[in-house]
Amino acid sequence: MRELFCQQWRKFKVFIHSKDALVYLLFVLLATIIWLTNALSTRRTITLTIPVTYTHIPEDCIFTTAPSDQVHVTLEDEGVDLFRNRSRKYELSFDLSEYFEGEEGSFSIPMDELRQAIAQQLAGDATLAAFAPEVLSGSYSRQHEKTVPIVYTGQIKPASQHQLCGEVTLSPRYAKIYGTEQVLSSINHVETSLTDYEGVQDTFATRLALIAPPGVRVKPDSIELQAVAELFTEKAIQLPIRTPDLTDKGQTLHLFPSHVTVTFRVGATWFNRVGEGDIEASVDMPQPDIDHLPVHIASQNPHITHIRINPEEVEYLIENYETHSDGGPAATVSED
Repeated sequence: MRELFCQQWRKFKVFIHSKDALVYLLFVLLATIIWLTNALSTRRTITLTIPVTYTHIPEDCIFTTAPSDQVHVTLEDEGVDLFRNRSRKYELSFDLSEYFEGEEGSFSIPMDELRQAIAQQLAGDATLAAFAPEVLSGSYSRQHEKTVPIVYTGQIKPASQHQLCGEVTLSPRYAKIYGTEQVLSSINHVETSLTDYEGVQDTFATRLALIAPPGVRVKPDSIELQAVAELFTEKAIQLPIRTPDLTDKGQTLHLFPSHVTVTFRVGATWFNRVGEGDIEASVDMPQPDIDHLPVHIASQNPHITHIRINPEEVEYLIENYETHSDGGPAATVSED
């Protein structure tokens, strides 16, 4: 077997280096050229799928019967031009602004207009043999409109030793929704896609899609989310405790101690910008048989987080005033 293979290989090498091989290759090349020329000059057909878009649709209108979003086109042309048409990118677009009149209705883009729109995009002498559908038609109805707030449903977690500076901002904060009056009455907000972000340590911005409830169209369909994180530090301040006003009862509430130490986290850039005016310590009116009052802390500053107080409870003393007939204080009686 090996010897037979070697013999055939030697014959092949002799043939390759002979004049017969050159003549053979020339004939093969000539035959290929003739075949290719004939193939490219022969008229053939191809079928293309062209996407269709529609513009200037009023925001309060929806399709009850949607028109086709694509057209199947059959072309006839010679090989070269046919290849050129196959490689092109097609798209049909139709302006529907003149069709939307009244609360509901229908529209139709006729065959002649559709044929002309397709023909304008063809290259060379291609013949439009057929297309389907031959008419683009649909129906619409106008919907009720409602403006609702947008709610971010995910979480943003800052990196280690960082905290968010203020609240997460959404732009825009409100969306318009369109649908039937019955459906809209049950919707009070629109949610974003559920997306979490971790390790945020600087200004962070991204776009999020809005989730349209069933049977409702939402505008816009996406919003921008932005959050800012920075390194945090701890700060401690002394705060006086605010007490209820008991002067109408002829009483004064004394606390022991009258101040608390408040420790909290704050971003580095806000360390020197927050103070006593940003946090309030207070106690409620004492109730019978209670020896200590819990201290309540309130802050509206979004840059202050993780608040701790010491002490968390204080002792108290209620001082009653007895008055002279002229209204001046005469004596006091204390009770706890």
